[in-house]
Amino acid sequence: MNDVNERRQRQRILVETPLVAAPGFRLECDGKTAAVRDVSLEGFSMHVSTAPDSHHAFDFVLTRDGADGAITGRAQVVNFIRGATAETGIAGCHVTHFEGNGRELLVQWLSAHVAAVASVPLTEQEARAIVDGPSLV
Repeated sequence: MNDVNERRQRQRILVETPLVAAPGFRLECDGKTAAVRDVSLEGFSMHVSTAPDSHHAFDFVLTRDGADGAITGRAQVVNFIRGATAETGIAGCHVTHFEGNGRELLVQWLSAHVAAVASVPLTEQEARAIVDGPSLV
């Protein structure tokens, strides 16, 4: 797609969790709703039917059920994996800019999400270390 390194250095947090009751994440890209699959401090992946334009950054808004505010910024598509059906394609996106305190708010949201879906009890510090730490995969 382009020369942006598509391998995230931070842990990807799966937020599409049908088996676990946790507050959902909602994504809007250039005014259109998209299903978000995973989020990290460096980017996110979303379900799309066709390959998005990877040459131009786009505006995004990320919200979380039950959380105040929204995270806004700009992102750019860095990879696309075609799905078996039109609805199952996945676009990997790199966040190029967070507005205001968006990055810190994302740390808080992802830490709370990790603690909520973990199969073992985690402290707030342990959840944050997972979110802010290097990729484990």
